[in-house]
Order: sequence, then structure tokens, then C-alpha cells
Amino acid sequence: MTLGQRIHHYRTSLGISQETLGAHLGVSRQAVSKWETDAATPDMKNLLALAGVFGISVAELTETPEPSQIADTAPQPKSTQAQPFLYKKHQRRLAAIAVLAVILGILLQIGIWKHNASKVPDEDLVTPEIEYENRLPSPAPETDFALLWYGSDGSEEFLELGEQIAFFPFNTTLKLTEPAESQDTDFNIMTSHQADCGIINIRYYHIKGNAEVDPKSPKREFIYSLSTIVSDVRTPRGIHPGSTKAQILAAYGDDLVYCMKEESGYTLAKHDYYYAFQTPETFGASLQFFMLDGVVAGIRAEHMGDEGTLAFVPNYTSRFPLKNGEPDFSQRQDPEQETLSDARRVYIAWNQLETNNNLSAEERYTYRRDIFSLLPTMDWQEFGLCGGYNLEDETRFALMVWLETQRTYTASEMLWMQLGASNPGIDGIYADRYSGILFQAFCFDPLTFVKALSSGGTETEPAMQRAISATAYHADLYPGDTQQALDVLTAAQQEHLLLEKEALWAEFLKLYLSTPIEKRATLPQTPQVLQ
Repeated sequence: MTLGQRIHHYRTSLGISQETLGAHLGVSRQAVSKWETDAATPDMKNLLALAGVFGISVAELTETPEPSQIADTAPQPKSTQAQPFLYKKHQRRLAAIAVLAVILGILLQIGIWKHNASKVPDEDLVTPEIEYENRLPSPAPETDFALLWYGSDGSEEFLELGEQIAFFPFNTTLKLTEPAESQDTDFNIMTSHQADCGIINIRYYHIKGNAEVDPKSPKREFIYSLSTIVSDVRTPRGIHPGSTKAQILAAYGDDLVYCMKEESGYTLAKHDYYYAFQTPETFGASLQFFMLDGVVAGIRAEHMGDEGTLAFVPNYTSRFPLKNGEPDFSQRQDPEQETLSDARRVYIAWNQLETNNNLSAEERYTYRRDIFSLLPTMDWQEFGLCGGYNLEDETRFALMVWLETQRTYTASEMLWMQLGASNPGIDGIYADRYSGILFQAFCFDPLTFVKALSSGGTETEPAMQRAISATAYHADLYPGDTQQALDVLTAAQQEHLLLEKEALWAEFLKLYLSTPIEKRATLPQTPQVLQ
């Protein structure tokens, strides 16, 4: 039995849920689930707490006794009083020898692969002679497009892409760690399902019998995706999360295709690049190895459908063949550059920030700059059309909600938002919503707001006056917030924290925000009048 299996055994022997155990230990239910599926290992503090809850020593919890021994030592459920184990005193039977045994056990059980995984291989070093584990159970997968692991009963299990001989969990000991997700497809006899089983995520189709075509056609299920980020799960050639670049090259060699960083919304694991593997004999099936800092971060086996064996053919722009273990860039071509309008650039940048969890800090900065810097010039009507037919208004308002929820803005972002108030596409209900964004930005950071107002030259003064009018539009609705922000400006002026030009714009802004809306038409249009 693994450590996770023993934690599961003792917990169920007590008749308590993962949520209850997690609450007692001060961790989430998901953390307990990961321990029990060996997707993660509890630290020493949690091991001590677990042993106390179960009424055993840490040595007993982390050793690997025979099943009969576990049955003899596991505590039996007590009375039906509410959670009696919560009141059980922690036993303090840990001698120094037991602690040493624990540490050694953990190192032997999980430390070796983590140590190996932490070694980043030399990117220029290829060692095809390196050994990798490729032991297969019996029966074994018929193709390379499978994932293998040890089940809860200690036996080797595997799942393979394609039609299955049984329904979920497909004759394995896998259990759901999250509620299953399902949705309809374009075919009324087929539904798509996603099953998160802790160590492995499965996506499969459930196909109903089609009585019109064949009255005897059976129901069946077809796995089209298997993915994992857990080191205990491996491919038929022995590659698992944590395997090094040298090991994956030794297992698959130049049959791999080097693929540049995946930019789609759905990303299995953060990565620098990934390898793809396909064979002509198995139409549509593929393996993808996501690489981060020279080691495998995640593995996905996937059926590519209509793309077949062309899904990862080298195109010399984003996918390249390997030559002696390294990508062959000799025929590299620059991708065709699409001429993008300002609205399209903002739409792409916004979607990347919202959906792509694999962005670097530099990429996030670049996308934010694209959005804010183009607010003064982009076509809001065209931007709405980027979202699709009949979704124009929803798309425009969704971007405004995103702008509003950023809260913290740099000085340049604040300036671009202020200039954006003069965009001709900001009118009607959009102008009302945009003025709310400016008002909130002012209340959140009055000093940066004033510094941005004063940073332009005389040519930007009309746009700044427009931004001030838009900001003041909401001042009457939120007098408390308005006064609090004005007090911050007044204090900054009194403490001489503003330059002369900034102080002048602060007075101009305060004049508009403290004047009732019906009297603002008579106010000056430039701050110079106040001098």
C-alpha cells in the first residue's frame, strides 16, 4: 500500500469524510484528496496530525504493512456521537527512531524522483543510452497512446485512447475527486464527459445505441483525452512528469516534433515548449509532453479527430522536426503576419489575459499595454463585432467590466484611460459606464489620477477636461467616496506633495467634483483660468 492508500484506509475506518478530516487538520478537502491519490504528500506537521487523528504512530502510518496488519491496527469506528475522534488526545508515542524511520521512508518513497526531476539537464546534452522504466502490465496497452499507474489495490492499471470494453471507470480502481462534467454534442446520440480522478483526467464520449440504424447497436464509451501532471503516471515507454529531456529523447528519439509554446486558452501545464509524438499506424492519436525548465511538467494523450496524423506535422513556423535530439530550425519561416486593427489587437490582448494561464510576466505587461494604449483610438463598434453576431453590446460591456475590476493602474494606464473618454465611440450608455470606470479609478488613487491629468501638453487639455467632466458625472451619486478622495488631494496640497502644474490640475478637478451637476456648464474649461 502507498501512503495515500493508508490515509484513505484509516479515514474510512473512522467513518469520516475528506472534508471533515481536512477541517480538523486545517487543510482543504482537495488537499486530503490529493494525499489519498498520491498526487501530493503531507508534510511532517500534517503527518503528525494525521497520526494523532488515527490513533497510531507516524511510523505505522508511513510504513507499508501487509493488508492483514492494517486490519489489525486500524482503529474501529466508535459510538455514533458526533465526531468523537475530534476529542481524542493525540498520542505521543514517537521516539527518535520512529521519526528517523519516517524521514527515511518518505525519502525512499517520493524523494528519489523529485531529486531527479529537479536536475535540469544541459540543453546541449543528449544521452540516448539513458535508462527509463518501460515495464508493462499484462495485459498491456496495444499502442503508445496510453497512461499507466498503480491502482488503489497495488496492481498496475492503464487506460488507452479509443473505444473501451467497459463503462467508466473502465475496469480500473479510479474514483472521481471532483463532480463529473458532461455536455451535449452536435450528435444527439453522443454526450461528452470529463472525469477528474486526481492522478489522471479523462475525457470521453458516451455513445447511445442508434435504434434507427441498428436496433441491436450497443451503448459504448470512447476515450479521446487522457492527461496528468502526477509523477506516478507514466507512458508505455516509461516517461512521467518529472522525467528529464534526456530521458524523453532516449525513449522517443527523433520521432518527436518540437512545438513552440502553446498559446491556447486550455493549457495542461505551464511550459516553455512541448514535444508531440504520433505514428502513422494509429490515425489521429497523439502524445504531448509539456516541458518546463528541462523536465516534463505534464502529459496529454489525445485523439486529434479529423486532423489525424497531420495535427503535428512540422510546418517550420511553430513546429519543427528533431535532428539528433535538437529542433531543426534550418528551414524556419516567419509566420504570415495578419494586419490587425486597433480594435482587433485589443480584443486579442484582452482574451489572452482572461483565458491563457501560461503567460509570462513580460507577455502580461505587453497585452495590458496594448489594451490601455489603444483605448483613445480603437473603434468600439468594430470591437463589439469581434465578439460575434448579436454579442456586440455584451462584448463592449465585458471589456469595460474588465477595466473596472483592475483597480490598480500605472500612471500611463491612468493617462490612457483619461484620453479614452474622448473616443467618439464612447457615447450614450457606454459613456455612462465609462465615466463610472474613471470615477472609481480616481477614488482608488487620487494622486496618480491628478498626475496623469497634468502629464500632457496643451494639446491634450480638451481631452483632460472631457475626462474630468466624465469623472464628475458620478460624484453626485457617491458623495462619501467623492469627499474622501478630495480630502486626499487637499492633504497632498497642504503637504506640498504635488508639483505646481499638478496642484493646478488638482484645484481644477476639485472644482468640478464639488460643484453640483446642474451648475457645471458655467465652469471654466481650462485650469489656467484658476491662476
